[in-house]
Amino acid sequence: MSQFSKTDGLYSLTLSIDEAHVLINLVEQLLELLGEGDFAHHYDQNDPFAQLMAMQQERTTPEDPVLKRLLPNAYADPEAADDFRRYTEPALRLNKQSALRSIREALTILVDAEADGIIEELDPHLWLKSMNDLRLALSIRLEIGAESFEKFENMPDEDPQKGIYAVYFWLGWLQENLLELLA
Repeated sequence: MSQFSKTDGLYSLTLSIDEAHVLINLVEQLLELLGEGDFAHHYDQNDPFAQLMAMQQERTTPEDPVLKRLLPNAYADPEAADDFRRYTEPALRLNKQSALRSIREALTILVDAEADGIIEELDPHLWLKSMNDLRLALSIRLEIGAESFEKFENMPDEDPQKGIYAVYFWLGWLQENLLELLA
């Protein structure tokens, strides 16, 4: 049922209520992970003093493999990477959190309507970026590789991992659908 569409230059997404619930769950999990040291409460992008203070904090490579992927090091040298991270990570986290919160808000409106529906006039780049982050997170947790689709197809329906793999591949399909519209 789900699919992006474009009419008169405006993008929309048709989703079932169940699909919206799945996306909300994923978005909230990723927000929780990105909220480690929740910068939204400590860092105002419009406040130069807050920007300066956020940069003063020590930043090191995250231990969580998903965060390592979403917030990668810019340099191989650990000291240079940490120094660069000190200047860039707060804004990068806030940017990702802001995009995810916008998506959660749109999905929540759909869910509150208690029916399948359409999210209209969405920002396709914001959705594409956030879906990419969600897929990256899932790919790390599922250890996605070249053989993963075959593994998914051969899983018995009772396997609890099958649903998670299905969500990963569904997000890939949605991304592809949106990319085709943007092309």
